[in-house]
Amino acid sequence: IYPADANLIISLLDLHPDGLQSALCSDPPTQTLEILEAGTGHGALTLHLARAIHAANSGWERSTSGNGQTLTPASELEHRAIIHTVDESSRYSEHAVKIVSGFRRGMYMRDIEFHVGDVSVWIEQQMAARDQSPFLSHVVLDLPSSYSHVERAVSALHVDGKLVLFNPSITQINAAVELVKAQKLPLQLERVVEVGPAMTGGRIWDVRFVKPRALTKEVNNRSTLTTEINDDQSASKEWDDKGSLDSDEGMQMVCKPKIGDRISGGGFVALWSRNRTREDCQ
Repeated sequence: IYPADANLIISLLDLHPDGLQSALCSDPPTQTLEILEAGTGHGALTLHLARAIHAANSGWERSTSGNGQTLTPASELEHRAIIHTVDESSRYSEHAVKIVSGFRRGMYMRDIEFHVGDVSVWIEQQMAARDQSPFLSHVVLDLPSSYSHVERAVSALHVDGKLVLFNPSITQINAAVELVKAQKLPLQLERVVEVGPAMTGGRIWDVRFVKPRALTKEVNNRSTLTTEINDDQSASKEWDDKGSLDSDEGMQMVCKPKIGDRISGGGFVALWSRNRTREDCQ
């Protein structure tokens, strides 16, 4: 991930924690901002994420006691914000540690926890240790098969938390969109952006399920014909179950750039927001 692409991801996540206000705008509120990055690689995005949350772990905390007010440096307190970065390769993880520790004398090392292993397994372990309660504010998946980890990531994501996928091919984004729809995951796709050379801010793509106009017209004609010929409720119900406009039959994927006519660049960023479910209200 290049700096321009990393900056775009940071912007999409809207990260702005500070040293005075450590609580999250998540529901339920949490004390610590926890972001998961899967696919540490060389640590480029890891470093950008750490820089974005660093203010939450800096400064001083004021407390009042019998002896008056005292100031405690944030470095002596528990994390207010943390980046969990996971990579299956210990070699990549160790290299990323060297990159981050060598940048500005390692001032961002305290903001990051490096892990080696499968990200889905790591999430399962963390969920088990936290009584199966969601704990992640945002998740960034930068993996070849990102879609295979989406379901597990959603289970650990707070309501209104963001899920970001970064993939080199739009078909990998398609696979994630199809999985979310098939599994009925509580995610709302907000945007798909193409990133690459000479693309300031990325290029917006239109990725969604639609019903072709020809099929829609056929459905409408058949529905009208069925009503005129036979008012029998069972017949109408049979048609609704098999091919109504509300069903998923005949749905196709739209996948095209919204601006311009040439496709070039280094990858695609997809952003989802985690919706509230009935379980969240209990």
